[in-house]
Amino acid sequence: MSSSNNDKLLDQVMEWVTSRLAVNDVPRVSDVVTYAHTEMGFKQLKKAAIARRLRLHPAYMMNSFQTKATVPRANNFRPILANHLGVLHADLGYFAAKRGVETPKDFRSGFLVAKDVLSRFIYAVVIVKNKSAESMIRAFVKLFEKHREFYGPEGHAISSIGFDRETSVMSNKVQDFLRNNGIRFFAFHMSSSKAKGAERAIGQIRTVKDRLERAAGKPLKWWKILQTCVDILNSQEIRLKSAGGLGYAPRDVNLSNLDDFLQRVYKADKAAFFNQFDLAPDLVKFKYPIGTFVRPKLLVTSSAVIGVKRSEVTLDDTVYAVLKHVPYNTHGHFVGKAYECLNVSSSSSSLTGVVVNRQKYKETEIFDERDIVETLDV
Repeated sequence: MSSSNNDKLLDQVMEWVTSRLAVNDVPRVSDVVTYAHTEMGFKQLKKAAIARRLRLHPAYMMNSFQTKATVPRANNFRPILANHLGVLHADLGYFAAKRGVETPKDFRSGFLVAKDVLSRFIYAVVIVKNKSAESMIRAFVKLFEKHREFYGPEGHAISSIGFDRETSVMSNKVQDFLRNNGIRFFAFHMSSSKAKGAERAIGQIRTVKDRLERAAGKPLKWWKILQTCVDILNSQEIRLKSAGGLGYAPRDVNLSNLDDFLQRVYKADKAAFFNQFDLAPDLVKFKYPIGTFVRPKLLVTSSAVIGVKRSEVTLDDTVYAVLKHVPYNTHGHFVGKAYECLNVSSSSSSLTGVVVNRQKYKETEIFDERDIVETLDV
């Protein structure tokens, strides 16, 4: 078929995309390809051609995902997994205060996002006034209310929340609040277990908001359409790169169909199944023996490299001691090597004393082997 005919078909596909945007639906690239091939019958259109044309759509062209070139880390990361509902990763997201519609002062502290690790269900709540402990508690209360409203009294409970070390969230008031609600709290810090799920959800919310805004042809108030963006993401089918669609959207997964959903996940992603089981450390060769003092590389510490010349400083000041070897299955079906390490920078004790008094410090992190280097004792 000639290129001119293909262009005409692509024009029809883009008209469908525009019609979906008009009803607050933001199709993904895979959604557009599937619709073009199965519903419109344009099987002669290649996926690359549809994706290229979609990137030129006014609502899509300014927010294509930016990725680095393929590196040895590809498919070599530890999966963040759960085999039951109610395990949340949370983080704080922001929109530019003065871009488009100016954000009112009461909403400039951003929004709280939480994402269920297993079902990918997203919750989002606007933080009012500031990021004080009281404001964070009010945001969590609203989040829990959204959970109860959607799943009902017979739904699953929220069992745990993972967060980075946001000062207000680490406060005694917030910790006591979560503890009184029967929710376990996990703080992430400089490890590959950081709340990547929540961070990705924030990026997805920004993308959907921007596409809705461009489709509307005018700036939109993000605090007004935040829930709309979340509803769109929760209604889109969950897709894994290795197997395509699972037949479930995040909003569809509940206690009644959890077993079937898990079977589909395990069938599509073997790492998601095998990573439930521990590997024997004695069968894996580790670079650093237990007792070795190490420092994490700055690249692991999120924004630590901002304003720092990497040629001058490449390691974090914090010193850790290796306590335990942690082998794990990776997404690429290799054995990954991680280390449970204890922060000993604040201690003048010998390693033996630190291990004995482990509960006194409670500063343990898990680092991948490639993210730490051996160092001297503090």
